[in-house]
Amino acid sequence: MLRIIFFASLSLISISSYADTISCGGKFVSVSDAPSAKEPFFSVTIEGNPASSTHLFEIQNNFLKLRCEVTSVGNHVVLINHFCGGSGCADFGNFGIIEVGSGKVLLEPNQRYKGNLEKAKEIIGTEIKPFTCEPKSIEVCLSSKIELG
Repeated sequence: MLRIIFFASLSLISISSYADTISCGGKFVSVSDAPSAKEPFFSVTIEGNPASSTHLFEIQNNFLKLRCEVTSVGNHVVLINHFCGGSGCADFGNFGIIEVGSGKVLLEPNQRYKGNLEKAKEIIGTEIKPFTCEPKSIEVCLSSKIELG
């Protein structure tokens, strides 16, 4: 019985993050939560040749979901949905897009309340599917554990 409770607890803990590294366009993309309230940022690092790049996202928007996408013209990009959980927040639509090859930010997730879904679709060139955050998916889904005061 104790073993069942332990495994059930373990599965609840892992619901918000199934992976913290994915592969995209021949590079590794690592994602981590803020280490402390003094450094209140999700960190997204694209590692590989010729260069690596790190991008920081404030945890005021306490959810960050990420996956690799291929645009309609064949470029690999990291698609990020960085949103907050309040009633006025754009739950499905505060997107960021980073070009994997160059590390260039094509779209900032800076539309916390109204979202930027249409602009993201324009850049990627296709419809954007919802994130599933399932255990065997190739997505990273984080919810910050840091409380801002």
